[in-house]
Amino acid sequence: MLQRNGGISTVWSEHLRRARADVALRLTELDYKEQMAPRFMERYRVPAYKAEAPAIFHSSYFRVLPQPDVYNVTTVHDLTYHFYRHGLPKAVHLWEEERALRHSEAVICISENTKRDLLRFYPWVKEEQIRVVYNGVSDEFFPIPSVEKKGYLLYVGNTQVDYKRYNVAQEVARLTGIELVTASRVTRAELNQLYNEALCLLYPSDYEGFGLPILEAQKAGCPVVAQNTSSIPEVIGEQGLVVKHDTPARMAAEMADIVKQLQSRSAQAIIEAGFRNARRFSWDKNYEQVKQVYENLYYNHHL
Repeated sequence: MLQRNGGISTVWSEHLRRARADVALRLTELDYKEQMAPRFMERYRVPAYKAEAPAIFHSSYFRVLPQPDVYNVTTVHDLTYHFYRHGLPKAVHLWEEERALRHSEAVICISENTKRDLLRFYPWVKEEQIRVVYNGVSDEFFPIPSVEKKGYLLYVGNTQVDYKRYNVAQEVARLTGIELVTASRVTRAELNQLYNEALCLLYPSDYEGFGLPILEAQKAGCPVVAQNTSSIPEVIGEQGLVVKHDTPARMAAEMADIVKQLQSRSAQAIIEAGFRNARRFSWDKNYEQVKQVYENLYYNHHL
């Protein structure tokens, strides 16, 4: 495990926690920061590990183990670099990504939208190799009894990346005259408190592989106002508050109108719909589906 912060780390930590407790799974973890001395450019190199074959090798981030009778699994979270990055960082990432896909017997995508994007950029990947496995949402997000509603707008995520559209959230705050609170690096307990106190979560992002904050907010009883694009329609549910823009200004205006409606009348129906939607996703379900990928891959080679 090479990355410790961010959405990918959340997914992987939830998976590992269940794998460690699974008596039916013989698990070997490679943590280069705790167990092994990282080499120069470690994340781009073949792991310095000899697996006891036959085995499944599932990296947290585009690495493979090219050994006989070792079957590689790659998870693709999004295709962000194809759309929004340029120059050397993009070239290096795409090289690493393609190398992993070419050496993987199974590919996990975290949404149908990610699967579509994957096949768009890598049409040679066989569709039967791909399994869509949705992320879950932690039980650490929940309604806090008798919480003091402060009624601010909440933005969760990176404020420096253009496609996240933090500028749209700022414009919504300006149009409505409501305070905007931004959360990027907080604990889950602190984030749950913020969801509980907020009027709503603003999620104007142009592109998401999944969109975990949507479900976290819904599970905590916080309405979500989001852009209707990429994977967001899959995650937010049929009764989500979504807008589709042709310009950032129009998106901000539409979101501001929805926010004003939330201010002026009860949002309980929206909150209840959010609770129902969030129940569709769980980390236990995610783990069992990933484990099924392992089992299918293993037994297809050894029966």
